[in-house]
Parts: sequence; structure tokens; C-alpha cells
Amino acid sequence: MIRAVIFGVFFVFLCVAIPGFLGFYQSSNQTPEQLTEPQSEQQIEEEIETKSKQYDFNEQSKNDEVEDQQLEGDDSSDELVFSNRDEAIEAVLERFSLTELISIFTSVRNGVDEQKRDELVAKLQEQFTDEEIEALKVIGFAELEKVLQ
Repeated sequence: MIRAVIFGVFFVFLCVAIPGFLGFYQSSNQTPEQLTEPQSEQQIEEEIETKSKQYDFNEQSKNDEVEDQQLEGDDSSDELVFSNRDEAIEAVLERFSLTELISIFTSVRNGVDEQKRDELVAKLQEQFTDEEIEALKVIGFAELEKVLQ
């Protein structure tokens, strides 16, 4: 009985310790030798410089967004044909079949030349009015911003 309990505790320990060690080891981008070596001052300065550039870029983009919102005004979303993401998705699904959407997705994913881009724009203009296309753009960019943040 004691032998079974000891074996069970050992088995649980192995089931927890091995994946934990592997996860820790894989999450580290550095080898164990690099973890123990101190970084040079030049590497630290370069890292600080790149992070400060990224921070400045993020601050600049946030300021640009605030300015754009002030220029456009808050009532622009009230004028849109679709008020939220769900309505826009529903409208797209009503006008395009699933196979059409998949073919558009694969062609865009593989790269689009001028001719193919013009065909896609013409197909969109056949299915949607200019106001609906504008509303889809606004909602699409809003969703893209949410994903990127």
C-alpha cells in the first residue's frame, strides 16, 4: 500500500515537473549560458533605445487618433448605415455566399495585383452602395484597431 502511494506521488511529481520544466525552458529565448552571462552596456543601451522609439511611435499614433476623432466628430458613427459589427457581418453574409467569401479571402491572402484588386472593388460596388462601403470601412478599421491594441 505504501509502495503504491509513493509510486503515485512520484508519478504526479513527474507529470507536473517535466512539463513545467519544458515550458520554462521553451519560454526562454536564451540558452542557459546566455542567462548567466551579464549583458554588455552596448546591448542594454540598444534595447533601451529601441523600446523608447517604440514608445514614441505609440504615443504619436495615439495623438494622431485623438486628432482624427476631433476632426471627424463623434456623430459620424450615427450617420453610418451599420451601427455595429454584427449588422455589418450580417449584411456581408446576406450579399455574398460562403464560397465567394472564401475565394476572396484566399486571393487576397496570396496577393492581389492591380487587375484582381479592380475586380474585387467592382464586385463590392455591385453588392453595396457607397454609404454601405464607407460604413464597412469604418467598422473594419475600428475592429482592426481593437485587434492591434
